[in-house]
Amino acid sequence: MSDKEKSGPDYRETLFLPKTDFPMRAGLPKKEPGILKRWNEMDLYRRAREVAKGREKYVLHDGPPYANGHLHIGHAMNKILKDVITRTRQMMGYDSNYVPGWD
Repeated sequence: MSDKEKSGPDYRETLFLPKTDFPMRAGLPKKEPGILKRWNEMDLYRRAREVAKGREKYVLHDGPPYANGHLHIGHAMNKILKDVITRTRQMMGYDSNYVPGWD
């Protein structure tokens, strides 16, 4: 019996999958430093803040994390959700700048 018969039929060619030139992996650990460098060169954050000047403000008051407990995934989730909310409001036309609270 051949190796092909042992392993069974090759079904890869029976699937109708799109052909693409995109790589299977994004390679973000290698690409991200270049993207961040470009954003810094463009002074993107300052430009976004300038565009928002004069718009109606959206303020999300964020206090510091609890000091009497260990850090856990809930702390990260809390900060991420607040960041998403303020960025969404910024894209909706508000002047919304997220400043996490710390002691």
